[in-house]
Amino acid sequence: MDNQALDVGRLRHPMERWLLGICIAGFIAAVAGVFLVEVSTGSVIASSFKSEAFEEYRAQNPEAESLSDEEILSLLSDEDTELFRAYEILSPVIVLLAPAALLLLIVVGTGREYGKLRANAVRITPRQFPEVYAMWQDVTQQLGIKKVPDLYTINGNGLLNAYASCVPGFRHFSAVYSDILETCVRNQDRDSLKFILGHEAGHIRLRHVQWWYLLTTLIYNLPVVNYIIGLPLSRAKEYGCDKVGHALTQDYDCKGLLMLTAGKHLYNNLDLAEHIAETVDQGGLWQTVTNFLAGHPILAWRVNAIRKGHNGGIFLRRG
Repeated sequence: MDNQALDVGRLRHPMERWLLGICIAGFIAAVAGVFLVEVSTGSVIASSFKSEAFEEYRAQNPEAESLSDEEILSLLSDEDTELFRAYEILSPVIVLLAPAALLLLIVVGTGREYGKLRANAVRITPRQFPEVYAMWQDVTQQLGIKKVPDLYTINGNGLLNAYASCVPGFRHFSAVYSDILETCVRNQDRDSLKFILGHEAGHIRLRHVQWWYLLTTLIYNLPVVNYIIGLPLSRAKEYGCDKVGHALTQDYDCKGLLMLTAGKHLYNNLDLAEHIAETVDQGGLWQTVTNFLAGHPILAWRVNAIRKGHNGGIFLRRG
């Protein structure tokens, strides 16, 4: 496959575009609305402060009873007038600082995660697990990622997981739990490993870990609204990245996902047709509820989406 041949944009789940658009529009509208309210409220409060100051001045200076507010304003101390001016200026600025504060939280959170990997994980390099690094380099190049992100393996204490992230303004990075790496290397299961690496690189290439993406979707992961937007968006992202992993491997056995279902010892012995028939074809109410409450689609639904060549159901099972 040509290193630049993969058109990643077409692999994005169509629902992700809609949900992300809602998030961005809602975020901009929320900031603009709060800004306008704060400016209006700030002006009202400043006017209230001025009225109280004028009344107090007239009470202390009876000769000023006939003076207008503008004339009294010129007689007030520089300290008072500076206070009025500062409140009118700072009130809208405080609103604009709120997104900056949220971004700072994102930077601190991802920075701590990167620091954790630097301190406790093993970085995969041309000298450390060179075959894995070569695969990671090939995957990222095929996706059009110009600079190869850092890749780490970390002890998951039996957990099977992998993830990608980014420290805003610094670097992208990804981590694969050691049990996944050990299983794939021991079994010489290149397809599963490449699928998993491709899936995580897909998150990077599709901008899922960019600061603006995280910032504009952050509030939609709050309780209640997350069931309508946040979790469905997360499920859409997973479906899209699965398609990226599949496009890189053309592996219809989907063992990289089955490993997460049956575990590192049994995934090779799983009867996939039976599993799909039991989990997807039969469906069920509580299975749908489980999917609705999760940030990742049901694994069998993800496998079925790859095997059937469709986008996968965000809310309901798709056969």
